[in-house]
Amino acid sequence: MNEKLERLPDSELAVMQVIWTEEIPIGSGKVVQILEQERGWTRSTVQVLLKRLEEKGFLGCEREGRLKFYCPLVAREDYVSKETKTFLEHFYQNSYQGLIASLVKSETIREEDIDEIVSIITNNSRK
Repeated sequence: MNEKLERLPDSELAVMQVIWTEEIPIGSGKVVQILEQERGWTRSTVQVLLKRLEEKGFLGCEREGRLKFYCPLVAREDYVSKETKTFLEHFYQNSYQGLIASLVKSETIREEDIDEIVSIITNNSRK
């Protein structure tokens, strides 16, 4: 994973979420269409965001005539992992226990969630 991944603003992250859902390179027109519907953004707004993401190294762009097709250069899993690590460092001083305790105390975690977390930990510790 690229340790130098920078945190994306919410607007750029929204664009990446669209790109990450596609199996193949996605045309800029389709990205615009999706974000116009979901967010009410204009074509020019989406194009600016696509350009920024390309400049930051998050997107690759291929041209076919006048059409542009984008593909992720950063995997969603890598970005989420980096953001999770940063979140844990900033708010819980790298303490998973602190994070879980906070979720339990705020009652945002259900018993089923706790069971699933225990199962994930148990299964991963056997590897």
